[in-house]
Amino acid sequence: MKYKASSTVLSLIFNLKLEEILTPWIVILDTDLEIITVKKRNWYLIGVDIDTIPIRNIRNIFINEHLFGSDLHIKIFGATISALCLSKKDSIKIRSILLNL
Repeated sequence: MKYKASSTVLSLIFNLKLEEILTPWIVILDTDLEIITVKKRNWYLIGVDIDTIPIRNIRNIFINEHLFGSDLHIKIFGATISALCLSKKDSIKIRSILLNL
């Protein structure tokens, strides 16, 4: 099963991340391959920055909720990957899928 979530425009505006509207975060959770991918278009709008990690390397999942939207931080061995301004529903769904695997 694949689950995809991306930054919402409303959350980006209310969290004053206006420059990020052209370069939103996208989280793709693939339970069949057991990987999670975080994509973000780079500042030059030419390429995409991609972080892909296996689910078995995840050590901690932290959700920081705002008035509109939430930030998802996933800690792995010695590093953290983040996806900002996701909807609260998507962040909670990703956390519940990861905890049930």
